[in-house]
Amino acid sequence: MVVGMISLLKVAASELEHTRRIADKVVSVADMDSTHAEARRMLERGEIVLERGEGELPVTVITADYLSNALVRFGRQWITAPGRSLSATFVSVIPETIADDEMVNGWLAMIAELSLLDALEGAIDDCGARPFDDECGFQLKWPNDLYCHGLKLGGTVAEVMPLHGDPDRRALVFSAGLNLFMPADHLPTAQATSLQMNVGPLPPVDALRDLIIARYVESMRSRLEAFIAAPLVQAGRLRAEMRHVCWMMGRTVDAQLIDGSAVHGEVIALNDDASISVRTGDGAVRALLASEVGLLQ
Repeated sequence: MVVGMISLLKVAASELEHTRRIADKVVSVADMDSTHAEARRMLERGEIVLERGEGELPVTVITADYLSNALVRFGRQWITAPGRSLSATFVSVIPETIADDEMVNGWLAMIAELSLLDALEGAIDDCGARPFDDECGFQLKWPNDLYCHGLKLGGTVAEVMPLHGDPDRRALVFSAGLNLFMPADHLPTAQATSLQMNVGPLPPVDALRDLIIARYVESMRSRLEAFIAAPLVQAGRLRAEMRHVCWMMGRTVDAQLIDGSAVHGEVIALNDDASISVRTGDGAVRALLASEVGLLQ
């Protein structure tokens, strides 16, 4: 998502009428540094909605047409283009027992990805669009990318943050980005793609963003409520669901770990704790958690 000089491009806040009917709070502005960073600041200022109806999770949405400093996993930058892309952050709350449980908390990042897939497919149906190619299908690259035809269409970031004065709950922050109306010559790399290159006809960008963000709120809330109610059961269901849409299964990957080491091999399994198993050239099998992988190619 490459952008020219911001002064030459129109930057505007989206109205998000559908989203405002579903979310508990919506902040939509023309530009900011980072919606993910703004979520942190809003948590510190006590501006995130933390309560909803009995058994229902609140969702606060923060979105902007242009981000000047959108950092994603491990400090890498997510570049937005005004009027051409989607950037949004979604904040809810989960019990501390789930946030800190290493047997299940890895699935939170998968819920962020699956919610984006739900949102995109639902929005495409809502606006009556169709793939240009019958073979077009969306897949998820563990742990945080959305692919189309093997090219990156978008991605997610999931982070758990403390709630000041509330030791029993944690804030759960999901951020999502998509290339929407990006022509081929505006994409950052040959490994990227955009929605307009694969699906049509599409509505104007504000209407499309509203459909996708509203659908994300619905999916995120539904998936998290089910996960909180029965984390082990839902972990098994998420694993089965992910296996059907996981782009990486059976592929050879190069993983650069945050400790400076590297792993090269074939992805052979998605495990119960949301890690992946990689078989290296010597036949050894290494389990990798999303939290220890800095870059995966």
